[in-house]
Amino acid sequence: MSEQPTLSSEELDFIREVFSSQLIGKPLSIPAFKVDGGPLANALLARLGGHAKLSLEAQVDNCRMTFPLQMVDDELHGLLLEMGAPSIFEDGQVRRPWRLELDEPLVLRDKHGEDSALLVYEIAPDSLVVGSPMLEPPERFSLWLPLPGFESLPIKGQRIRRIGRHRAAYGLQMQHSEHAERIRQFIFEQYRQQHPQLQIAR
Repeated sequence: MSEQPTLSSEELDFIREVFSSQLIGKPLSIPAFKVDGGPLANALLARLGGHAKLSLEAQVDNCRMTFPLQMVDDELHGLLLEMGAPSIFEDGQVRRPWRLELDEPLVLRDKHGEDSALLVYEIAPDSLVVGSPMLEPPERFSLWLPLPGFESLPIKGQRIRRIGRHRAAYGLQMQHSEHAERIRQFIFEQYRQQHPQLQIAR
């Protein structure tokens, strides 16, 4: 068995950079690093990237993070590995997406940017817990989600189940896959802030 590390120092530096606090609150970006495993390894990775879904798995406490990976060619026909924002799942008897409980609820807005009566209390990549202190939760809504640090995202919600009198869980529909990526990035940034072991001192 080889004594050499599985990842090169460049790859380790990249993974450290992903978890660096400098990424928090910045616009959506796609981190990437060069892959140079030699002609055979690169050819295999390129073929896998073209015919299969690639991902990086990480386990933190009772949560599992899955980072989507994509192999692309750079301008010099080199191989780059792009890493997207992860999906975070809680492990347990039932594996479910980790839901971020917001310290301060977000107010959903209408298409004119005006505040609606609906507040977001919890957020997951494909669902929200929404409510109003005065109203019963509607069956569905079509509003805008103002994520801090990002432009507001148009979303549609379909009620899944009631949570008490004034709140309900909603399944989300979004116009573009980039919107789902932005929500995952926002959730990941908040998750990192709650877990000091994912922060790196500079």
